[in-house]
Amino acid sequence: MKYRGGSLKVRDLMRWLAALNPQLMQSLPSASDQQINQFLKAIAQRQLLLEQADSAKVTLSPDDWRQVREEHDSTIATLTTVLNLTPEALRDSAGTSAQQRVTFATARVNDYLDRVLHKRARYFPVPMFLAERLRQQGDWSVDQAGIRRAAERGEELRADSTQAGGGAGGAPRMTPAPGPPPIDTAQHPTPGRGRSPR
Repeated sequence: MKYRGGSLKVRDLMRWLAALNPQLMQSLPSASDQQINQFLKAIAQRQLLLEQADSAKVTLSPDDWRQVREEHDSTIATLTTVLNLTPEALRDSAGTSAQQRVTFATARVNDYLDRVLHKRARYFPVPMFLAERLRQQGDWSVDQAGIRRAAERGEELRADSTQAGGGAGGAPRMTPAPGPPPIDTAQHPTPGRGRSPR
């Protein structure tokens, strides 16, 4: 998205999306084009304010930094809990070599994802700051066999959901995303003028 003097890049947008309320994120797919445009303008304004604050050397207060640290620690604690992957578990159960620890951690992550797919656990996204650090410092690759297996697993779950019923013709019911729309969706016609139908 371009504006006078700059542009909002995809990587900047992704950082903002990661910081937004999850309910707002869930309402975006059902938003209209006009709502999406207004949403992007609001994000661009925030990005401009952030850049101006950075240029002016505006820094966080000690209270702000304390809140950031508390939120960071709380997020990491939640992630280690849902994955059942704590430093103590790595130390006591994963073995002594780096490869043994990687294998142990991978098994815990795969177990968590399987529980999410079977709706036995709630999905908790990896925080953006941690995801970026892992991509930068970790040794990773996209495994085509894994992608195929994930697609096959998705088809299996879809078939199970269809057989379980829930909608007309056995199709699963569609439920609206929780939370309000990203912006005001009320119709506000101009006084004295009618709104032409589309």
